[in-house]
Amino acid sequence: MNELVMKMGKRPSKAVLIVAAVVLASIVSAKIFGMVTTLLILSALITLHEFGHWMVARISGIDVPIFSVGLGSANQVKVMGRAFGTEFQLRPFPVGGFIKPDDQSFARASFTGRAATLAAGPAMNLLIPVVLFFLLFAIKGVPEMAVKDVYLSDLSSSVSTAAAAGLEKGDIFLAVEGVAIEKPEQIVRIMEEHKLQTVALLVNHLGQTKTITLVPNSEGKIGIAIGVHAEQVFKEVSSGRAAIEAFSQTASLTEQTLGMYGQLFQGENLDHVSSVVGIVSEGGKQVNGGLVAGISFAAMLSIALAVLNLIPLPILDGGQLVLLALERYRGRPLTDTVRGYLIAATVVFFIGLFFLALYNDLLVMVGNFWAVPLVVLALCALFYYSLPFLAKLRASKS
Repeated sequence: MNELVMKMGKRPSKAVLIVAAVVLASIVSAKIFGMVTTLLILSALITLHEFGHWMVARISGIDVPIFSVGLGSANQVKVMGRAFGTEFQLRPFPVGGFIKPDDQSFARASFTGRAATLAAGPAMNLLIPVVLFFLLFAIKGVPEMAVKDVYLSDLSSSVSTAAAAGLEKGDIFLAVEGVAIEKPEQIVRIMEEHKLQTVALLVNHLGQTKTITLVPNSEGKIGIAIGVHAEQVFKEVSSGRAAIEAFSQTASLTEQTLGMYGQLFQGENLDHVSSVVGIVSEGGKQVNGGLVAGISFAAMLSIALAVLNLIPLPILDGGQLVLLALERYRGRPLTDTVRGYLIAATVVFFIGLFFLALYNDLLVMVGNFWAVPLVVLALCALFYYSLPFLAKLRASKS
């Protein structure tokens, strides 16, 4: 006994420690890889959104002095180059980006040019999933769920024929009466055709193949519940079919996203709202789940960005389109004071939404005990880092 205790008390060997370290490093690195990749995907989607604005603005004759990839203060800007009258900048915080059109040039542009420029960002985010799905479908094929095998999921307590014959939960049906089984309906049909007759079943139980004979009752029942194991397969299609499927898949996901946003504005499923923290965490899982899962997540995220930006709130593209339409109707734009109040109210709304989303994410990640203090800490940090901006705003008004 003492020897056993001494052996258990010994330190693990270097080999064991090395293996454990490698396994732990693999798990951590996989998670980090997925999250970093998601962050890059999100940044790329936002950059392409802004590129849509920039491209249509230049076509419409609107000057765009600045195109920034990332966010951050002006003194942290790294100029990547200048082209087409635009200075392309790189800023330190990777999630985000913006273009800064010249106000006078934008005001001089036609109504159609300004509207097209505002709509181009969301349009780009809707085009991206079409391109992603087309490339996936054209190269790899259209994903479909196919039946891998048919198995016995449960035994009936009222009809004991199968149990008495030796069938067990988990048995995989290979053949019934010499017919290879590919669908559950085949078993049901054969049993109904052989009421009160002997039926031979070839099944696989834990890797062992065995033959079972039994007699279905007068109703063709043997007392089993049938399940299927499904697997994803890829069906090869033509380029034209891949394009059709890409548009169809994008339309379907857009419809789902609109429904989700509709529920949120009705006050439903507010606990499902996620911040960047939750998006990156979930995206890491999807990216690590494989190519199809990663592409589907990127497409869904791009569609979510498109729909979000089309919401008619002043700081979003949809809100700017509404203000532009209102200007067209009134013959003049809203006053700076009214626009300022609308923008301030929208900013407050989004700050509240962000902290709700952050609380939801932290609730899942660290639990209720830590979620509240961490949200309060984040709120204090936001206030602290907003002080210079608020001071500058107050000085400009005075």
